[in-house]
Formats: sequence, C-alpha cells, structure tokens
Amino acid sequence: MKTIRIGTFETNSSSTHSITMCMESDFLKWKNGEMYWNRWNEELVPKEVVEEKFLKENPEVSKEDPDFKDKLEEYLSDDDKIYYTYEEFNDNNYIEYETYVNKYNTPNGDTVVAFGYYGQNY
Repeated sequence: MKTIRIGTFETNSSSTHSITMCMESDFLKWKNGEMYWNRWNEELVPKEVVEEKFLKENPEVSKEDPDFKDKLEEYLSDDDKIYYTYEEFNDNNYIEYETYVNKYNTPNGDTVVAFGYYGQNY
C-alpha cells in the first residue's frame, strides 16, 4: 500500500458513496416533479433551469414546438444521463447503488434532508 495522506488509512476500494443535502421544501419539490437531481453536481435543479439549458443547447427547438416534451425527454434520457427525477433516482436501473433518505431537524426548527447512494462498483 502507498501512503498518500499522512495519518489517513486509504485503500483502493471500489466502493462509492454520495450525499446531497437540501431543505425539506426543495426535496418535496423534487418528489413532486418540480426539480431534477443533477448527478454530477449532486444538487437539485429547478425544472425551468433544465428546460432553459436544453433550449440554449438546441436553438432549433422552442417551447411552442409540438414535440417539445418528447425532445426534452430524449435529452433527459441520453446515454450520459445527468438529470434524474425522484422516481429515477430510487430506481436501481438508473442509479446502480443502494439509495437512502434521512431527515434532520436543525436547532432553528428547519428540516434538512440528506440523500444519496452507496455501494460497490464491480
């Protein structure tokens, strides 16, 4: 084994883990389909922001286009999937690992939600 950081035990384990924390209000918006989870930035993104990004990347498409929803769906489900609905996140066909959701109350009375995934990548 090679020492990389002094005082830290490290292995070349193939396990992985992710944690995203947000206010309960944003988590509920995600559950209600108003937000997407960005897998690579591990953050919740409003649906409108994702749609605007799609339109910028595809200037030939507009919201008035009768096929807008189909084209957006195709964009959201490409091979290098970035944006996930709540249902997709909890479907192991999309996220290859175990998922979790935990809620915590802060001293100020706010509820924070921690969610993510963990497991082995063989």
